[in-house]
Amino acid sequence: MKRILIVIFAGTVLFSCAEKTIKKEEVMSKALKLYQKGEYDDAKEYFKKAIYKAENMTTTDIMKARYYLGNIYYMEENYIDAIVEFEEFLSLFPTAPQVPEVLYKLADSYMKISPSPDRDLTYVRKAIEKAEEILDNYPESVYVSKAKKIIAKAKKMEATHIIEIADLYEHLGKYYSAAVYYNLVYDDYPEQIKKDFIVYKIAFNLANSGKQYEDEIEEYTEKIKKLEKKIKEEKDIEKKNVLINRKKLLEDHVNRLKERIQNSKNRAVSILKHALKNYPNSEYKEEMENLLKKLDKEG
Repeated sequence: MKRILIVIFAGTVLFSCAEKTIKKEEVMSKALKLYQKGEYDDAKEYFKKAIYKAENMTTTDIMKARYYLGNIYYMEENYIDAIVEFEEFLSLFPTAPQVPEVLYKLADSYMKISPSPDRDLTYVRKAIEKAEEILDNYPESVYVSKAKKIIAKAKKMEATHIIEIADLYEHLGKYYSAAVYYNLVYDDYPEQIKKDFIVYKIAFNLANSGKQYEDEIEEYTEKIKKLEKKIKEEKDIEKKNVLINRKKLLEDHVNRLKERIQNSKNRAVSILKHALKNYPNSEYKEEMENLLKKLDKEG
């Protein structure tokens, strides 16, 4: 009796396994029909079955199923899952005819999940990367114009991010550092910025760069004075030479800072003169003129 039950159970298991065999013709056909009818939730499940469970799936079948699955996530505004699916699609099918469309939807999805410009820009840069791939590899694609719009928007976010960093440094009194960041955004994002404003900001921060180093210069000057006293008192020649070398290093550092301050002021004057000539109707004209007069007076 026990043996009979085991045989019956084994037969039931085998029959059950046979019943669970999924044919690609069934699931793919059903998935496509549901997709065309706009019944995306159900279509999504059938595409997943086709990809992960169906028998006899060809490379082309899997390519189509992944493309449609990614599309569903994208249309549902489930951008994270869309990114996962589209990245997998590109990895598996880099020469598929849908690649330009997938690249565009990937770029758009990365932009959609990007935080505000004051936070990490990893996804923004990924969006630029995907959009630029369209321009580089598919210049005749219908997605070129859309890719350019994404790049413009993403670069605007990058420019805003850098300006916010510059503004933070300025408010912290790190004027030279602020000028470096304002200069960076001027050089790298000319189409995303208000040029006369950025030029004024570069000049303003360069003109005030001395304030960033006042405390440092004062600190090192005091150290130099203490070393001079020790040098006078030191009798041992070897120790005295060590102190002299240390004093020279500190003096060189102070001189470099002073040189940087003067060069920054000179550059600010040059920038202001150039800006007043090139932006005669700038709303910052008065500020530029006043800053230039101040620098001329200081010499």
